[in-house]
Amino acid sequence: MNNRFRTRNRAGISAAVLAVFFLASSAVPAAVPAAKNETAGYMNHETLSASLRGLVSGHKNLARLQSIGKTREGRDIWLLEIANAAGVPPGQRPALFVGANFEADQIVGSALALHLARHLLENYARDPEVKRCLDEQTVYIAPRMNPDGAEDMFASVKTGRRTNLSPRDLDNDGRTDEDGPEDLNKDGVITVMRVESPDGRYIADPEEPRLLRRAEAGKGEKGVYKVFWEGRDMDGDGFIAEDPPGGTDINRNFTHAYPYYQPDAGPHMISEAESQALMDWIVARRNVAAILTFGASDNLVVPPDRTGRLGPERGIDLLRFAEESVTDAAKTGMFQTGSPFGRFGRMAGGGFFDPSMLALFQRSAQPEQTGRPRMPARNPAVTVNAADIEYFRAIGETYVELTGIRRLPPVREAKGAFFQYGYFQFGVPSFSTPGWGIPAPAPQRAATPQAAGRTPTPAAERPAMAAAGGGAQFMRQMMAGRGAETAAAPAAASGIDREMLKWMDAEGIDGFVSWTKFKHPELGEVEIGGFKPHALSNPPASALPGLGEAHAKFALHLLSHFPRVRFASTDVTAHGGGFFHIKAEIENSGFLPTALAQGVASRGSRPIMVQIQVPPDDVIAGNPKTNFLSALDGSGRRAKFEWLIRGKPGDKVEIRVVSQKGGADTASVVLR
Repeated sequence: MNNRFRTRNRAGISAAVLAVFFLASSAVPAAVPAAKNETAGYMNHETLSASLRGLVSGHKNLARLQSIGKTREGRDIWLLEIANAAGVPPGQRPALFVGANFEADQIVGSALALHLARHLLENYARDPEVKRCLDEQTVYIAPRMNPDGAEDMFASVKTGRRTNLSPRDLDNDGRTDEDGPEDLNKDGVITVMRVESPDGRYIADPEEPRLLRRAEAGKGEKGVYKVFWEGRDMDGDGFIAEDPPGGTDINRNFTHAYPYYQPDAGPHMISEAESQALMDWIVARRNVAAILTFGASDNLVVPPDRTGRLGPERGIDLLRFAEESVTDAAKTGMFQTGSPFGRFGRMAGGGFFDPSMLALFQRSAQPEQTGRPRMPARNPAVTVNAADIEYFRAIGETYVELTGIRRLPPVREAKGAFFQYGYFQFGVPSFSTPGWGIPAPAPQRAATPQAAGRTPTPAAERPAMAAAGGGAQFMRQMMAGRGAETAAAPAAASGIDREMLKWMDAEGIDGFVSWTKFKHPELGEVEIGGFKPHALSNPPASALPGLGEAHAKFALHLLSHFPRVRFASTDVTAHGGGFFHIKAEIENSGFLPTALAQGVASRGSRPIMVQIQVPPDDVIAGNPKTNFLSALDGSGRRAKFEWLIRGKPGDKVEIRVVSQKGGADTASVVLR
């Protein structure tokens, strides 16, 4: 659902808007019921916090809870560590990080993350797989990375915002949060308005009259409707609900593919308390070997294609159409200076300047100005490394098999998402999923897996993978964010409005508000209706137990695929005169390599260290005392090491192997 709406009582919100919020119905829709206990459905921050404390108090030997930061409104950002405290310290074991609810409206992720924690703790004593996992590995769970924003899903008026509560001047008029949405029809949700207009751009969808589609002039179609967010023009600038309260979308605030100058991405990378807290935590936890996030993007149901690009967005046209009504709002308060950088150039009184443009000019002028040859530019990776694709595809196929999810709900293009940072910069396998899906329609014609939003062809049927190429990074934004297309931009791919509405009808989900006439103070007669915000981003609470179990199985499967570095064999041969020839083979018995190709390129993973425990001067020939191996593929791949050393018969010599993501092992040989 759209990330622009915010409903907190903050400075700059008109009294009229607040009055609407306080008078609105307090009933919680069926798709997001008020949580009575930790198993009844979705939870607000208070209930979630109590559930986490309860889990820890009942499993003190396995679970530890910490707050890694505070939000703007003082809520804790919880992180749960789950591991058997005995033996190797949990912080030195290969670990899985699970993060959820970065986008405020994705509360299903919090429910799935909490279910995983409960599954691990309650099954430690009776499930050998769970016991092995918690004895040898560590699981970190951050169930709600946007606690302030998530409270909107439990408010009396639900807006469907994705952001936190940091104030933003979205219309660039020097004021923040002064023109937000209003629940005009008092139904407890913010939807959209359609109004008949001779210069409208949209018509009723002939196949589903409750929906709209863009009129196609080339087919002789004349637009009938304009579409706006539900609300009024509170600041008189000609736009409706263009500057609501807040904020920054936490899952667009990280450092890879950061969407510069998109207001929902924040003023700069890692600008928010939530993202800063997670980054401070993760950079100190290099034992994290894989990342799984629940959010608004996907690379599991539709894993990277053969060029390393992610699957297409699956958007909602009604939201996109409403967002187009405010696309130009930021221009109204801008002082133009004739900057060659256009909209994002230097502005009067200070403003944005795109440093990447300056860097481009500097690079192009370098040979003439410095007399030195221009160094070839190395652009950041924007596609999954060709050598890593097979791992993403194989794990994605297992995800589909275990969860049964084959058709995605609305998902968007990832930009500045945490799982992108996890792969491209932190260098580990990183996965994202909405955590739920909708039934796939009966096939009508052949379609490519990527185009259909389904799982790809099984590995056995795939041809050899092509090397990752350059070109456009991804498709345009889907979920009607601030980067939505203007009228002059190329038309976006059609949304999945029909799919979602058909699913809701079939399942009896109250997720669409029927169009109802309303006398608008500025527009005259309008109709208010459309999708309810929560119903597009979360399944009914009744689906949570089954989804929770399926995702717990997947998390355990992912942990079982971690690299596992061990000594496969050792041998010692005496050559007389106190000289001994030692051989050792190390093996990675896990499925994943000790470092992905991208992890090696980004230097996000330390090399494997193999070290023989003798004085350096006693190593006569062969490998050095300490050796480093950038990566070792899984599935039984081995690496050999040999040393000719000086020693005494009967002495015991240890050899150590340490892998940051694959564990450690020690072997002993006796010189004889």
